[in-house]
Amino acid sequence: MKKKVLIVTTLLSSMLTYAQEPKKEGSHCEKCTCDEEVLNKKGHNILPQAGDIGLGFNTIPVLDMFLGTLNRATPFAGSANIVSFVQASNNQIVGKYYLDAKTAIRARVGVNTLSGSMTAQVQDAEAMYKASLGTADDIAAASLLRVEDKLKFSKNNILITVGYEKRRGYRRLQGFYGGEIGFGTNGSRQSVEYGNKFSDQYPIQFTNNFNTFNVTTTNPIAPGRTVRNIDSKNRGGFRFGVRGFIGIEYFIFSKISIGAEYGWGYSLTTRRGAESTQEVYNNGQNGPEVIIEEVDVDTSEKLKGFSVDNNNGSIFSMNNTLGGNTNLGGGSGALTLIFHF
Repeated sequence: MKKKVLIVTTLLSSMLTYAQEPKKEGSHCEKCTCDEEVLNKKGHNILPQAGDIGLGFNTIPVLDMFLGTLNRATPFAGSANIVSFVQASNNQIVGKYYLDAKTAIRARVGVNTLSGSMTAQVQDAEAMYKASLGTADDIAAASLLRVEDKLKFSKNNILITVGYEKRRGYRRLQGFYGGEIGFGTNGSRQSVEYGNKFSDQYPIQFTNNFNTFNVTTTNPIAPGRTVRNIDSKNRGGFRFGVRGFIGIEYFIFSKISIGAEYGWGYSLTTRRGAESTQEVYNNGQNGPEVIIEEVDVDTSEKLKGFSVDNNNGSIFSMNNTLGGNTNLGGGSGALTLIFHF
């Protein structure tokens, strides 16, 4: 009996002594929640510590481009063949601040704006009309003259997400979970200045599509209405959401990790109608006239509900209101490369 007690006491003493010793890279810890200090061969910490900051970016666009290229018949066969892991999780900066080795405050920021102008040249209608009253040489010279139609535009899509993250794991492989809250807005506007004014005396040309630079010719003797927008404003919308997430993170090098996460949350999105100012040439019963009209599309839209990260109805993946392809995500289903310092 004394021999058994002595053996048990010796084993317990050995286990306690082993548990109190500092662990190295090759050591083993039975519990995944252990607080051992994980060091590389040079003695540097591999895992982040209290006060560390993590900065990173979403690697999904890079992987989509790389693997999509491998799956194409030719490197530039078109975007339809690109492999997409998860929709709408691009365009964000990822940041973390570690309160301790197991707890972090995180933020994801996407501030995306685009503005610019497009210019198209059309024939100078007034110069051609005046030349038509002169000689053939006057007409030939006037046919070379051009005026400019110029479009200016701007649009924005902003999403800021903050959250709280808890971690646990064994050595280089760490699991994490937590919650976050997100806010976002978007909107767009464009205005056009036409080189030729509408006229009831002579035909004019104007650009009807600045994406293709198509030109329309308005004939003053033709009946009916011709409409062109001078100013258009999409009043955009507001987004709010709360999301729970879970994921894993593996530290490939000291303080450098690749993380994958997925989430589920509730979101509320609103969208308001557009308003525009348009110039109208109307050749009606009372003769030709030019009218400036204000158009207010007084519509609204509200979406709410629960969704996983791939759902485009979520706050974390709402399309740009101008009708483009600018998708924003709240870290949904992302593969993130993070550097800690």
